[in-house]
Amino acid sequence: MAYNLGVLVMSSMNGEQWLRGIIYFVGVFGSLWTAWEISMQYESRYMIFDYSHRLFQVIRFLFLSIAILHIKPIEYMSDPTSAECLAFTISIFMESVMHLILSWELYFKAKGNRESIKNHTIDNVYMRLLPMSTVYLAAAIIAVVLFVRSKSNTDSKYNRLLAFPEKYGSSAPIWTLSDLPLTLLAGYYLISFVNTALTRLRTYKTLDIRKRFVPSNIDYEIHRYGEWILLMIGEGILSLLIVETTESKDYYIITTFGVLTTIFIQILTFESAPAHSEGHALWRNYLSGMSFSMLYQLLSMALIIMGLSYKVFLLNVLKEEEEADSAHDEKTRALAPSADIDKSVAAAFYSVSLFVVIASLELTTLTHSGIKEALHHMWRKDAVSNQLYWPVVVINILKSGLTLFALTLWVWTVAPDVLTLCGFGVVLTLTVTRVLKFFFVYQKALIDEAAARVTERFRMSTAVPNRPDDSSAGSPHPQRHSAVDDTTSGMENSFDGIILADLNGVISTVNETARLLFGYETKEEIIGKNLSILCGGSDGKRHDGYVKAFKKKLLDDPSSISSNKVLGRQRMLHACRADGTEFPCVIGIKLVSNNKMIAGYIRDMTGVVATEKKRVSVALHIEEAIDKVVDDHAYDAIIATDRGGKIQRVNTMAVKEFGYGSKEELIDTNLSILMHGVIDHPEFLLDSHGEQRIICITRKDGSEMECIVATRNIKGTPIVASYIRNLNPVKSNVKLPSKER
Repeated sequence: MAYNLGVLVMSSMNGEQWLRGIIYFVGVFGSLWTAWEISMQYESRYMIFDYSHRLFQVIRFLFLSIAILHIKPIEYMSDPTSAECLAFTISIFMESVMHLILSWELYFKAKGNRESIKNHTIDNVYMRLLPMSTVYLAAAIIAVVLFVRSKSNTDSKYNRLLAFPEKYGSSAPIWTLSDLPLTLLAGYYLISFVNTALTRLRTYKTLDIRKRFVPSNIDYEIHRYGEWILLMIGEGILSLLIVETTESKDYYIITTFGVLTTIFIQILTFESAPAHSEGHALWRNYLSGMSFSMLYQLLSMALIIMGLSYKVFLLNVLKEEEEADSAHDEKTRALAPSADIDKSVAAAFYSVSLFVVIASLELTTLTHSGIKEALHHMWRKDAVSNQLYWPVVVINILKSGLTLFALTLWVWTVAPDVLTLCGFGVVLTLTVTRVLKFFFVYQKALIDEAAARVTERFRMSTAVPNRPDDSSAGSPHPQRHSAVDDTTSGMENSFDGIILADLNGVISTVNETARLLFGYETKEEIIGKNLSILCGGSDGKRHDGYVKAFKKKLLDDPSSISSNKVLGRQRMLHACRADGTEFPCVIGIKLVSNNKMIAGYIRDMTGVVATEKKRVSVALHIEEAIDKVVDDHAYDAIIATDRGGKIQRVNTMAVKEFGYGSKEELIDTNLSILMHGVIDHPEFLLDSHGEQRIICITRKDGSEMECIVATRNIKGTPIVASYIRNLNPVKSNVKLPSKER
């Protein structure tokens, strides 16, 4: 498909056919994408097992194959005497009719929640399938009429435009009546996307989604989207491999770095997706999923044009070699006809397609994480200030520069080899920015989460309490002590490193543990220096500013001590040894000596963080996975349990449907209190991944409700999610049989 579309676009890469090229490319690609997407969404919602449906799919694929077979250069597609446009439009129309037949079957025959299936099918037919089939039928009828009229009068104005340019003077018109069928297809593709999106958003906001929508298998859709992009990337590489070879430097530069660029694009494409399906845009909400689909369509079109550009580069190189040798190679492959395309046009196509690829990949990442999270990464918040996180800011500026450079690349050069090298450099640099962002953002977030857990575990052990003097016992106002009296008496025997400094951050005292911890030969090497020499990472450069801000706030408002976020709390930081190496540590800070000195307690966490981080990472992953699955806004009751059936989390709908007063009444109980008929063997249900069963649920008051229950193992966790929908939302006092349906 992608190769045929490339041939179509290549036939428009001149000054006269550019409008036709856009119309035909959008019309053909949009029709094929729509057919694929409708089929994919059908398969993600409904299960079929019989051979009649498989035969039905074979016939549908036959129509699609005929349509793809007749994707030819524009001079054939726009020629009414040729059967290319006629065959394409009729095949696409017949394929759309088959979708209508499947919808009719769903409305009358499908099993499950009949109300939601009927409503969803009606909405899909009236909002999408029926208008689509009507437009396709109109395009097919127009193509038939043009074909018949051209055959009846071979000298009419419907003759092939490019075959008889003398009929139109020096240049052919940019649009004629013979372009109408593909214009209808392109227009419907562009309009239907916006109309369908707005209509469904309005439907979901104003109507009961439980009665009008059939849930889809998101994991299956994610897999199919990945297959589609792999197909586009694969055919892009194919464009590089089917051109006649020539032993020249430019040829090997274009092929080698073209293939490398495509490989890195594949890496970026799949790296843009989250590690777990629960974090995918299709899971977040309808708007994110719609944006993801739109961006993948743009990415697909750009990959096709990019592969075509490489092919044109190679053909131009081959042509130059032939002209240099003054001999035309008559054995040139039919799949790689000689090209006569201006270098500036090919450069513009390449630059724009590279720009769209980069922009689509970056925006696709935003559909998964959300814009707010991306903006949040650009700021570093701490107890003292809220500052720009410059590593991430620089990375984003670099990405913006790369995108702009890619868009204007054709302005700077039109040489195929230079364009290819620049494109490779852009994609490679973008890959490096992804690695840097992981290092500065996601790895840091993981360590911060682990640090929070470690800090809580060692919170009590790191604190050194103030010890009132015995002489003040019984006094309502215990006497305060100096920093030395309050801390140094026991600091040499402390397991933790202890450092005393004034409010300017100048170190006055350290214990032996601190000296050994930071690797200094004597205490005198530390005393009198600023605390910033002991801080690792970016905190070392900014620590002096933190101390100054802390001192100013303390002097301006002494009462702020009680609410200060730094004092009395432990944090995980990276400290710097005398030799420049860094190590993780937990640090606790308090004021001593009438609030004129700072006491810091440091515990080395080397060896602890690695083990704890792994444990915390697993626990966090499980918690995050449950959070994403158990949605309080879902229209189904959702229950997350462990493999033994112990309930870990429930959503609001579960509490409401089962008649409980709060979530806490269900959490930590066993699933068997709800699943009537599987009381002794809850694993019978838990092991039914991807299956749906009709089961009687026992409510809190003892009444029963017939529900359809689907289970799904949350990938990478020991948690099982059960999705439960009441088949009879109307309350009834009639008890159902206590057996599985």
